[in-house]
Order: sequence, then C-alpha cells, then structure tokens
Amino acid sequence: MTNVSSFNDYPVLTVTKTSASSNEKHGDHGKDTKKRAVKFLSQESALLHSQLKNQRERIARDLHDGIGSQLTHIISRLDIMAFNNQANPTQLADLRDFTSETFQQLRETIWVLNQPEIPYGQLTERVRGLLTRISCESEYPKINIVAYGDSEVLLSPHVASSIFRIVQESVNNAMKYAEATLISVCLAIDETSFTVLINDNGKGFCQQEICPGYGLENIKKRAEELSGKLDLDSSNEGTKVLVEFPL
Repeated sequence: MTNVSSFNDYPVLTVTKTSASSNEKHGDHGKDTKKRAVKFLSQESALLHSQLKNQRERIARDLHDGIGSQLTHIISRLDIMAFNNQANPTQLADLRDFTSETFQQLRETIWVLNQPEIPYGQLTERVRGLLTRISCESEYPKINIVAYGDSEVLLSPHVASSIFRIVQESVNNAMKYAEATLISVCLAIDETSFTVLINDNGKGFCQQEICPGYGLENIKKRAEELSGKLDLDSSNEGTKVLVEFPL
C-alpha cells in the first residue's frame, strides 16, 4: 500500500498511473501491429502460392502443347518405320531435323526459368534468333523484325515467355495456313504497355472456319493472362495479329 505524505505527492501517483495506462496502450498497439504483420505475411504467402501454381500450369501447358506433341510425332514416325521395316535417308534426315527443333523448343522453355527477370533487349535477341532459324530453313517466308523501346526494361519470366510464344505461334500460323512469303514482326515497349504486331502477305482466312490446331486460341489465352487483348484482322490480302497489354 502506498502512503501519501502530502498533497505534493499526489501528482507523482497520477503520473505513475498515466504511465501504466500508456504502457497498456503501447502493448495493445504492439499486438495490433503484430496481427497486421501476420495477416500481411499470410496474404503474401497465399499470393506467392497462387503465382507459383499458375507458373507451373503455364509451363505444363507449354510442354504439353509444344514439346509433348512433337515428341509424340517423333515416336509415331519411328513406330511406322519399324513396322514397315523402312528407314530411308530422307526420312531419317527429316526426323533428325524435327528432333533438333524439339530440343530447341525445350531450351527456349528452360531459358526463361533461369532468371528472375528478363531484360527486354535479351527477349528481342531471342525472338531474332527464332526468326533467323525459321528463315534459314527455306527460301520463304522472308521475315523482318523491328523492336522499339528501352532494352534495359525488365520483364517477368511469364511476360517474356508469353511474348516469345505469341510471336512463334503467329509466325507458324502465317507459314502453315496463310502460306505467307513475307512476315513482319514488330515489338514495342514503353512505360505503361507492350505491343506485339505481326503482319503477313498470305491468303488470309475466315475466322469462322479456323480449326483448333491453328493456335489462335493459345494466342488469345496468353493475351488474356497478360490482362491484354488480341485483335485479329484477316482478308485475302494477308493477316494482322495485334496483341497489346499493360505493364
């Protein structure tokens, strides 16, 4: 029990009592801060888990749609050769080239996984390399590429991979279905957005008659995953594929 010897002692008790109250408030504030920190970390963990899940699904889709189908094709051709007891040099050479292309696609898939961020300049060089390989395989199509924007801008692996695949699938479509002899690829980046534009001089097509293998659904889905949009314009004078999305 505390004895008060004079009136002057009272303020001391008052200050002491106020100090205790202040400590209680600080204690409550500390608890609130801890709760907010725990909640924030929980939300960040859930977000990271969701991002990793989406990344795994995208990688699985790329492997299944691209490399998986190509390996299936290789196995089927080998089975046919074995069944017919035939393996002429031309068939073997074609199969070797196809296998080499499959291996290259695997390298392109792994490339984006080895870095946390991809410089825009590195992406454009990868796209140039892809288009150069395609051009060297035959006389046509002739492929031109231009790139605008700061080469030092950093992109996430998902964005870089999506851009690469959009270009790859669009060019493949122009070659296989539109029978184009000239293809132009334009990449452009600024502070707020990214643009991919592919033009060809092919025969065009009717969108209602597009078969599932054409690959446009894949391009559309990639654009939507980037919160962007696909604008497709086709006529008898060629096709334009335009993909725009925010950064």
